[in-house]
Amino acid sequence: MIKDKTHRGTSLLADAASLTAASPGEARLLSLQGNASLFSQLTFPRLRPLMAELPTQWFAVGAVVAGLPVGLALGFVDDEGQAELVSLIVATALRRRGLGKRLLETWMADAVEHGALSMSVRFVDRGPRHEALCTLLVRAGWTAPVEDGLFVLGRAGPMVQAVGSWAPVSGKLTKQSLYSFDPLFLTAADEQRVKDLLALDDAAQMQGPLRLWPRLEPELCCLVRRQGELVGWVLAGPSSERWQTLSDSQTLNGTPTDPLIEYFEAFLDPSYWHTAIAVGAYFHCYRKQVELFGPQSLALYYTDTSRPRMVHLTRRRFAPIADRVDTIFRSCGPSSVYPAHD
Repeated sequence: MIKDKTHRGTSLLADAASLTAASPGEARLLSLQGNASLFSQLTFPRLRPLMAELPTQWFAVGAVVAGLPVGLALGFVDDEGQAELVSLIVATALRRRGLGKRLLETWMADAVEHGALSMSVRFVDRGPRHEALCTLLVRAGWTAPVEDGLFVLGRAGPMVQAVGSWAPVSGKLTKQSLYSFDPLFLTAADEQRVKDLLALDDAAQMQGPLRLWPRLEPELCCLVRRQGELVGWVLAGPSSERWQTLSDSQTLNGTPTDPLIEYFEAFLDPSYWHTAIAVGAYFHCYRKQVELFGPQSLALYYTDTSRPRMVHLTRRRFAPIADRVDTIFRSCGPSSVYPAHD
């Protein structure tokens, strides 16, 4: 379904040559619902199937010039009222002429109509239009993009070989240790311990195994114990939509069918951060992934800037052996777009 933002009655079919002399000011902006496949080439390949029938929480604004689709702003609003702009693309011939800003501002208004209480966008630094997007966001009143975290994507087999060869890790894994990496099974005492760990300042924004349980693959997770006491965890499962909306990973090394496992969360009691046990826990899970899905299966994890020690560990240890490392940037929409409340 298409709701015209300016006027109705013009056909969406036209000769492509008519676009050459067209002005972005002539663009009609359309609210897209239901089948919006006409605009599917204006977003990431992994998102194109969505355009055939936009899910309930998703919405988009399309731009048409001379009857041709030339721009698209696509996103969704979650159950908590957080709107996420997923992609914003304008046809090459019409860039740097104000159409992107019109699309974004119309998408923002539609987000509010869809119940948005806040809005944000995340994007990778390797995108070809990275600088242009940053400039556009600021001009539209969004916050200046800041580094939000790192995505690391690598093959499980090489990860196991590399991590297992690090002396601090191999030494602890081959000798009798105070630490163990146990299956994901929680006793009543463990559940209380999880709550205690999540109450620490260093656990801000962590969810823990209880809340993440529906998304987890237990055989790929582990609980870290020190002399039997729970001190941390690594939690993993099939990849969520988050990676797919941030970047097109489908063409990585030309192998779109390799299993993709996402490591949703890793936490260790900060008292033991001086040890190599956090890396050892990842090694344990990667090795299990190789057993279950093969050495060419993909391992993905994200760490945000609120955990500088983990960011440092990622850059120093994991990034050099990964297939791909993306720095993620985040920008938030202006508060002025929301209705005033008495």
